[in-house]
Amino acid sequence: MKKISVFLACVLLLTLFAGCGDRTAPSTEAPGPGTHQTTVIPSTAEPTAAPTTVPATVPTTETPTEAPETTAPTALPTTTSAPEPGDVHPMLFRVTGENGQEMYLFGTIHVGDERIYTALAQVTPFLEGCDALAVEFDVVAYETDLAAQMQAINQFVLTDGTTVEDHMPAELYEKASALLGEAGLFPNLMKHYNLSMWSQLVEQAALMTKSSLDMEIGMDRELIHFCYDEKIEVRDVESPELQYALLASFSDELNLLMIENTLDNLEDYGAQTDRLYSVWLEGNYDNVVAFLNGETEDEEAELTEAQKVLVEDYNDKMLTQRNLGMRDKALEWLTAGDKVFFAVGAAHLVDEGGLVELLRAAGYTVEQVEY
Repeated sequence: MKKISVFLACVLLLTLFAGCGDRTAPSTEAPGPGTHQTTVIPSTAEPTAAPTTVPATVPTTETPTEAPETTAPTALPTTTSAPEPGDVHPMLFRVTGENGQEMYLFGTIHVGDERIYTALAQVTPFLEGCDALAVEFDVVAYETDLAAQMQAINQFVLTDGTTVEDHMPAELYEKASALLGEAGLFPNLMKHYNLSMWSQLVEQAALMTKSSLDMEIGMDRELIHFCYDEKIEVRDVESPELQYALLASFSDELNLLMIENTLDNLEDYGAQTDRLYSVWLEGNYDNVVAFLNGETEDEEAELTEAQKVLVEDYNDKMLTQRNLGMRDKALEWLTAGDKVFFAVGAAHLVDEGGLVELLRAAGYTVEQVEY
């Protein structure tokens, strides 16, 4: 079993409850899905061989209320020198079928820094040759639909007269609330949200206070803005309803485990997140898989048998089952002859049960693009 990763949730899967970007969706677009942050516990498969490479065919060219007085987060350094394009090439795959079907499969990351814009410049020539961009869902459009956001958030509100303090050990609550306060995420109303919400917010606070990466500079978000500017269609692979319902479905026991895990690993959070970001930028398939599979033994040894069952259920729902749904959507568009730039969190692409292997098993050729 892979480790419970405290630094994959906002990074390789979804980013829940993140702030809005500085641009909005065009008024002609129907409201789409939004941002999610979840804690990622990868699946249990062993690393697979690196995919075959193929030369590039395109030239590279609840808004929170005011928080109580807290100590402002310490400013963290950001990268100041622009990387060379050759150093930035996140995983990109070309999917082809016997009848001429074609699709690009791209692994995104949901946080970043200015190097995201180098990555964007590297992949947009491939995107420009496609009929549409497909993302987990359109986070930019969703952020303009406050009614939909409030409806989704309501499932995280405690309605039995209790507060979150009644559902957490006192020491864990004190640590969690202190971290949220440090990040400016702890108005009094937060006490009325359940452990599912707190699990997401604790990890968001860890990212805000321990990492130099920005939740508003995600690869998926920048791809969407590019498509708005270039009048390229944006499609949803999933829906906000699916993802919010999934996050709300996990037990208090699992959410407490997630919160505790994040807080226990807090001092390493920034360094590990930055390392993961570097691995993503590099785009080496084997290195991504190796990172996701790292440190298994020590993490597993700390879990009880009951906790291992919770983790396995989480893995199944967050990766295995969602990957199957994403595969079906990709196959739908391939069958229709649509050339789509299919961009979802990088954790969904790799290893057994990932989209690369699932599409190969469905009879398609999947080759990693060198660009």
